Amino acid sequence: MKINKVFGKSQIAVTAMVIALAAAIWLNMKYSDTSTKYLGEATYVNNTSSESKATQTSAKAKEDESYFETVRKEREENQNKIEETVKEALKSDKLTAEDKKAATQKVAQLADTITKQGNIEALITAKGFEDCVAIINNDSITIVVKSDGLTTAQTLQIQDIATSQTNISLANVKIVTVK
Repeated sequence: MKINKVFGKSQIAVTAMVIALAAAIWLNMKYSDTSTKYLGEATYVNNTSSESKATQTSAKAKEDESYFETVRKEREENQNKIEETVKEALKSDKLTAEDKKAATQKVAQLADTITKQGNIEALITAKGFEDCVAIINNDSITIVVKSDGLTTAQTLQIQDIATSQTNISLANVKIVTVK
């Protein structure tokens, strides 16, 4: 009979591969949780604990005081210290006119940075985010947003706001989510 021709070795091999592929797809769908993966969320390769959130870019807010309040408070304290230091330096008779001019430029830069941070935060919250903090450092910016995760559209909105309010390139814009 021609039974060997109907089910040859190549047909059996192809059938086995198709079944293995289907099993791999099913296992992938069953064990991967795609509902919590968002653009920009990363987990380091050596993450040994599933409970360890310190190795992810998402952070948890403190229970007693929110992350955003803490950052704003620390930022304001640091800016006040810098302002006081510059004011004291300007009162000193030991400074030359050139040094005073440099100190005045530093105060102007600080004021510009404060204004940009405030504008970015206001625009991001106007887009519907609950809370955010913008941290500008020389040629980079980090934006911390209160969110369970960001969609691609939300990420692009935040990046657009950051680049339009500052002269910082898109490559130097980092977005971190806080739950």
